[in-house]
Amino acid sequence: MNIPASRVLKFGGTSVADYDAQGRSAQLVANQPESRIVVVSAAAGVTNALVGLSQAKDSATAENFRNLIRDREQHFFDALGEPDALKATYWTLMEELDASGPCAGQARDQLLSLGERFSSLFFAERLRQLGMPAVQLPARFLIATDSQFGHAEPDVARTRQQVQVALNDHQGEILVTEGFVGADIDGNLTTLGRGGSDYSAALLAEGADADWVEIWTDVKGLYTTDPRLAPKARPLAELSFAQAAELATFGAKVLHPKTLWPAMRHDIPVFIGSTLDASGGTVIRREVTGERRYAALALRKNQTLLKITSPEMLYSYGFLARAFTLLAKHQISVDLVTTSEISIALTLDERGSEQALDESVLEELKTLGTIEVQEGLALVALVGDNLNTTPKVAAEVFDALGGINVPLICHGASPHNLCLLVEEKDGPQAIARLHERLFERLKIAAAS
Repeated sequence: MNIPASRVLKFGGTSVADYDAQGRSAQLVANQPESRIVVVSAAAGVTNALVGLSQAKDSATAENFRNLIRDREQHFFDALGEPDALKATYWTLMEELDASGPCAGQARDQLLSLGERFSSLFFAERLRQLGMPAVQLPARFLIATDSQFGHAEPDVARTRQQVQVALNDHQGEILVTEGFVGADIDGNLTTLGRGGSDYSAALLAEGADADWVEIWTDVKGLYTTDPRLAPKARPLAELSFAQAAELATFGAKVLHPKTLWPAMRHDIPVFIGSTLDASGGTVIRREVTGERRYAALALRKNQTLLKITSPEMLYSYGFLARAFTLLAKHQISVDLVTTSEISIALTLDERGSEQALDESVLEELKTLGTIEVQEGLALVALVGDNLNTTPKVAAEVFDALGGINVPLICHGASPHNLCLLVEEKDGPQAIARLHERLFERLKIAAAS
């Protein structure tokens, strides 16, 4: 029997940063009787401290991080009134923290999950103190993954089975669980990578047959671009899945890139709102009202351009297959690709560039041809509708960017984006110019 969970709510680190923030978030759950599953991140700053602890070079540094985390978690325990129902689990987690130190692999995933495990314990209690039937259920019993520690991939079928069992076992209760956390087939705790709590919420919504996902943070939805780069950036009431996926992939930090995959598979709308001001927000769904030539801009820093040049490409076949087979062997993810008669240019994100620039990998790449690496770049993405069939898009973009060098442009593969590389120092200026030209000036012209 499948028990539908109408709403899955996820609260980010700033939304559970302290007792007051936690209270605002708990009240949002209380105001929505359709709430069935609640996903929480670690309190803001705790995961960074746990990362620091996992990398500590000496005992004094490690103890400083432990003290910081102890103080943060004790703040919640004391504010909740040191409830008896929490004491056993709370002190077990504290003992785990006390015994922790520099680590890697599965032990690091176990350590990094501590913030979420504390947070879900406290949030469930906060809901109960509001009179709600909440129960903490560890994510290791819900989200099934492989054993790729640090960047685990979910097993969607097993996750669905586990979520359905939990819903059947806890009918009439609100399940509170950790974001970012899962477990492999042997029960080892895993993590989905930084920012993976959004992804957790979407996976749980898919497994629960939910009809709505809410991502609560400290930002009032998605904007036409980062307001810090363009002060006249406007909030977006809605976006299509395709547009939002492009934005998340190419730098919009409000939403984890993988979050939309489960939502798209099961056509589940995703809402993004702010716990500081619950009015407004952005709804992401399959279909939106009207066509928007230009929807938003995104900027992603720390990009690397990798060029492979070889005469073997000329009038031959199989070269690209060889290149991508080598990259796949080392699990290197590629973002943008352009080619000429004798060369191929690829962009890599921060993780991909670390892998690709390893000496042993570079030596293998050199068997394909001459290698050039350019670091210190930023990727600028323009997202909209039918950009590959609309006249003058490229002309408007390059007119706005006059004087800024563009080492690479990628346009035409998707109707929803035009991407280009600039030097990282030029990234903010490129966003500001494009926003002024494509969003502010065109809006004024349309209104006049």
